This record gives sequence, structure tokens and C-alpha cells, in this order.
Amino acid sequence: MFRFLITLILTSLSLLFAANSNADTVFKAMLNAAQVTGGTSTETGTGIATFVLDDAQENLSYSIEILGMDLKVDPADRTEFSDIDKIHLHNAFAGSNGPHVLNIFGLPSEDDSEMVVDFANNTITGIYNDADAIDPNTGSLFDQNLPGTTKLFSNFVDDLMGEQLYIAFHTAGQSGNVAVRGQIRAVPEPGSLAILAVSGVLISLRRRRRDA
Repeated sequence: MFRFLITLILTSLSLLFAANSNADTVFKAMLNAAQVTGGTSTETGTGIATFVLDDAQENLSYSIEILGMDLKVDPADRTEFSDIDKIHLHNAFAGSNGPHVLNIFGLPSEDDSEMVVDFANNTITGIYNDADAIDPNTGSLFDQNLPGTTKLFSNFVDDLMGEQLYIAFHTAGQSGNVAVRGQIRAVPEPGSLAILAVSGVLISLRRRRRDA
């Protein structure tokens, strides 16, 4: 019986991995002020960002939900404490700061041609890819004197997979500095969750067999 269960489980896992071998990769970031490094942000708002990298690793779809902060249509009206004036992806590990490399919303530019902003519901969606880059080969990654420059997304796929990108909301209340940030981390695949569940079942079966 024990061997039969192991065979059944392994067969199920192989089918599960085969079904998910071409699946997209999902990432999530939970934004808050506590993750702002080297700053004194007092922002109480938060955010949730979900990213989906397609199997070809060419397109990064994103959905951003903003909680307790405000998106306003006119940049001139973004003057209140919790008004968001820019959203970027930055390049650095958790606990350290890095330059912004992909512009999404607000200053210095909005580079995603497929971005949709729902100002009424404080959400932003879009799809980022290399076609959205502006002058990607101009200047240094750290050159802040080129405000219109955003780099090729394909240059940062490895950083994304290695959890070396974070998303940051900048607000008027923080004088344009980072108000909240969140490290972008991969969400476990169904197969990985299945392994954890199966491991628990096997441990339980072994214990029952030993105690019998």
C-alpha cells in the first residue's frame, strides 16, 4: 500500500510538472514605508503589485493596486501628502537602494505604451517590453541627467528572477522621494506547492508506518 501511494504521488507530480512546464512566472510585491531604505517615510498608505512574465521572457504584465494614496490626472494637482507623482521599478536587492530603470507612472516619463490608469479606483495595468525603452543605449544606468531614458526590459530579466528589482511609489509628501516600496518576489508555482504538500503526506505516512 505504501509503495502504491508513492507511485501514485510521483505519477501525479510528473503530470503536474508537464502541465506547468510552459507556464508564465508570477511575481508579487507588497509595498509599505517599512521597506524604504535610508529614508524617513511616514506614509501610511500601502500597495500591491502583481507581475506576470511570459514564457518567452519578453513581456512583463503588471497590475498595481494603490491603497491609502491617491492618483490624480493632472500632475499640477499632485500636491497633497499622499498624492503619487511617480512609480518606477528600481534595481537593487532588499535593504539597499538602486536607480530606477523602468518608468511606469509620472515623472520623468510614462514609457509603457499599453499602460492604463484607472484614476477612480487607484489602479494601473500594463505590459512592459523592450519596445517601451527610450534611448536604451544612451548614457549610464546611473546617469540621472537623462530623465527621458529607460532601459531595455530584457536587460533586467535576470535581476527580476533573482529578486533584485523593487517597485517604488514616490509622493508629494516625501518631496518626490520614495514613500513606499516593495521587493518583487516570485510566487511559488503550483508544482512547488504540490511538492510541499506531498512531502507532508509522505512524512505523515512514514510516521504512521513506523508507529504501527
